[in-house]
Formats: sequence, C-alpha cells, structure tokens
Amino acid sequence: MKIYYKLNLLIILLLVISTLIITASVNVRMSDALEQEMLEMELIIAEYVTEDLANPLLQKDAVAVNEIIDNVMIRNTDVRYIYVVDFDGVVVAHTFSQGFPADMVTANLIPPNEKTAIRVFSVEGESIQDVGVRVLDGMDAKVYFGFSRANIITSINKTTNTIVRTVALVLLLGIVMSFLLTRTLTSPIEKLVAGINRVAEGDLDFQVEVTTSDDIGVLADSFNRMTAERKRTEEALRESEEKYHLLADNTLDCIWQINLDFKFTYVNPASYQLLGYTQEEWIGSSLSDHCSPENMEFMLNLAKEEIKKGNNPNGLIFETELFHKNGEIIAVEINEKIIFDDDGNPVSIQGTTRNITERKQAEEILRAEQNKLINIFNSMEDGIYIVNQDYNIEYVNPVLMKDLGEWEGRKCYSYLHGREEVCPWCKNQDVLSGKTLQWEWKSDKTGKIFDLIDTPLKNPDGSISKLEIFRDITKRKQAEEEIRKLNTELEQRVAERTAELKDKNAELERMNRLFVGREIRMVELKKQIAELEKDIKPDKKAGDKTT
Repeated sequence: MKIYYKLNLLIILLLVISTLIITASVNVRMSDALEQEMLEMELIIAEYVTEDLANPLLQKDAVAVNEIIDNVMIRNTDVRYIYVVDFDGVVVAHTFSQGFPADMVTANLIPPNEKTAIRVFSVEGESIQDVGVRVLDGMDAKVYFGFSRANIITSINKTTNTIVRTVALVLLLGIVMSFLLTRTLTSPIEKLVAGINRVAEGDLDFQVEVTTSDDIGVLADSFNRMTAERKRTEEALRESEEKYHLLADNTLDCIWQINLDFKFTYVNPASYQLLGYTQEEWIGSSLSDHCSPENMEFMLNLAKEEIKKGNNPNGLIFETELFHKNGEIIAVEINEKIIFDDDGNPVSIQGTTRNITERKQAEEILRAEQNKLINIFNSMEDGIYIVNQDYNIEYVNPVLMKDLGEWEGRKCYSYLHGREEVCPWCKNQDVLSGKTLQWEWKSDKTGKIFDLIDTPLKNPDGSISKLEIFRDITKRKQAEEEIRKLNTELEQRVAERTAELKDKNAELERMNRLFVGREIRMVELKKQIAELEKDIKPDKKAGDKTT
C-alpha cells in the first residue's frame, strides 16, 4: 500500500477516534450540566413547597395541604406526583388519581441525618426523578415530588444530535483536508521513492527534483548529494579495483583466497608461473591437491590456531612445500590471514605465496659456508663465540668452552660474566648495527686476559649475530708487565748510576779546576822566570867584556 493511502487511513482513523471521544465527552458534560440544572430547579420548587406546608402540617390542616400540592401540580407541568407524610409518618395527601401506591413510602427513604433524598426510577414507562425533602429539620414530616425527566432527556438528545452533526461535518472537512494535505506531503516522498528505485537499479545520474525548502526538500537535496557521492565512491572503487587487478595480475607473487573447506575461490595469473596451473585449473581445486598430506595437516593446524586467536591484523608467515604441475616440489613462503565477518565468525582465508627455491638454495650455500666457518672456528687456537640480538648464545668453540664450560640455553651475560642482566659495557648493539670493535677483557672466572674482536655475522635467515674472537694475551700481558718492571728497575739503576757519575764529574771538574789553576800559575811563573832570565843575560854579557 502506498504511503499516500496509509497516511490518509491513519489520519481518518485518528479523526474518527478523536470525534468519538469528543462527542462522548461533550455529551456527558452536557448531560451532567442539564441534570444538575434540573436538580437545582427541583430543589428550589421543593424548598418553596415545604415552607408552605410547614404550618398546615403543624396544624394538621389536610385541606390546606391538598390545596398547596394541587396548585404546585397545576403550575409545574413536569411534576407527575406529590405526596406528603406528616410528623407521624402517615401519608396525609397525594396526587395519585388511582390511589396511593403503598410501596412508594419506602421507595426513596430520607436518611436520618439528611434533609433530602433523590432517586430515579420508572413509573408507568416514564423516567421519574423522585425528590424527597424534610419539611422541618429533625422532623419526620416529608414531601415527595415526582419530576418527569422527559424534557431533560429530550434536551440531551437534541444536544447530542447537534454535536454529532457538527462533529460529522468537522470530520468530513478533516477527511477532505487530510487527502489534500497527504497529497501535498506524499507527492515529494513518492518522487523521492521513485528516485531511490532508479538509483537502486544503477542509474546514479538520476537527481530528484527539489521543489520545496521544508524537511522533504532537505531530504531530497541530501539524497541527491548522497547519490552523487555514491557515484564518486563507486568510480573510485572501480578505479581501485582496476588498479588492484592490474597489480594482482602482474605481480610475481601468487595471490589467492580459499573458503573454510580449503577450496580455492580466487587466484591471480601468477599461479601459472608458480606451479604451472592456469587460473581456471586452480580455482575450485582443494589445497590438498597441491601438497603432501603432512604439509596439508601442518597448514590445517596453523589455520585452526589462527582462528582461535581471533582477528589478527598481522596475519601469519610460514614456509612449506607445494607440488608443481610437472611433479617438482617447490619451496614456498606463505603469508596468510583469516577473514572474519562483522560478527567475528571466520569466513575465508586469503594470502600470498612466493617461490623461495632460490632463496632456500642460497640459504643452503650460506649454511654450508657457515658450517665450514664453524669447522674453522673449532680448529682455531683462539676462543670463538656467537650471540644473537636477544643475548642468546648460538655457538662456543671448544677452546673457549674448555675455559668457561657448557653454554647451551644460556645468555651471554650469564655465561661470560655470571650476571643476571645485560652488562652496562655490552657492545652487542654497536656490533649488530654494523660496527667492528676491538677491546680487552679479563675473565673473573679464569683470570685470563683476552684481546677481543667483535664483528657482525649475517645468518642464512637474514638476521645479524655477533661473532667475538677471544685471543689469550695473558702471557703477553705478563711479559709486558715483566718488561715494564725491568724497565722500571733499569731506569732506577740508570738514575742511580747517573747520580754517581754526576758526583764524580763534579769532583773531576773540581780537580780539573785545581790543575788548570796550577798550570796557569806555572805558565805565569815560567813567564816570570823567562823574563828574569832575560834580565840576567845582559848582565852576564857586560861582565864578560869587563873581564
């Protein structure tokens, strides 16, 4: 059913229910008001009559009592009967033409502490409101009036008919207005629904005509913008899918997806280069068709464990072997991830497979080289040990093991230094970053001194470990210490001998100075003697001549 008819039906239903409720409510209120008005008039009439009857009853004047009630009957056409009970409880006057009904005395008794009593009952097919009033307070004298309810019932019926006609007219106008209003409201909605159907069918270029600025207009405008955004999104998604397919179709890795029964639901063209199968041959085949039972059980257990872990964004990487179409066994690396739905239930497994045959061969070569290297290490006179980045010892050669003992399962800082935590002077991080270091270390266990050379060592799996060479330089250090002591002693002796020579040189210098002074004096004396001799020789010559 169209929304137009639903809204009209709902509005009409609400109008009818509202009309019935209003009509009933007004009718009840009008009836109550008329009833109250009638009762007030009846009590006023009864009050006047009881005032008139008080004296005649006290005087027991039956004629006067009858005259009064007859006059009331004449003046009030709605009064159907009146009867009077005197102070002794005896009916002394009434207006019943066929005689006073005996059961009327007890039909509407006035309670002892009340002044009036009112009761409605039917008399000869007519609805009568019987009103009993005491003539005097505290006395048993009473007057009963039977007021006809025909007029009030007629008034109520007329009022009800008027209300019903009025409400019916209003209801009719409301229905007409509802049809017009719903048509105005639903017409844009129907256009919007038609637009939604067009868009659902794939016509993303369709735009709903916006003719109003109200909520429907805003909704239509929002729908148009949403459609345009969806078109852009789908175009972007289409481009992304094209790029993905371009990438998937041209990558060297095999991209695949399998269901929980381990049957392939998608594979890219790289499957042919990897294992010799076309996409058509691969899709629909089971994983067990491409591997040994042992490898199938291995991969099945891995998948079960991953499913137990829940949604793991990192996925799982492992190595295994698959069959080539020609029967050759291919070493592969698989990177897989379990796909879960919004409720957390596993729905499929997707991943990539890469041929690692060349890498495995390179690893074997590297491993063989490493084994050769280990053999060399085992035959070396220097100590050798290898430790990984987690401080776990991977190898200790016999020379070092002879000094430090067994090493399996131990950390380097525990094995070498007896510590429970990483050494503050540890060089591992520097070496693992690519540096080669040389330093000296004295073992507290053996007392030996080693010249250490630390260098990075690349493992077959690509990780880096630290290779450390221990060269025992204890004897060299001892010889160096002995040489140092001898040098010290020699230096001391040289210093002592130097001091002795210094003293002797001083004495020699003193003696030399003495000898030099003597020689100088001798020279001077010789000069003086020579001069004297010169002086003496002329004297000798002169003497000879005289002779």
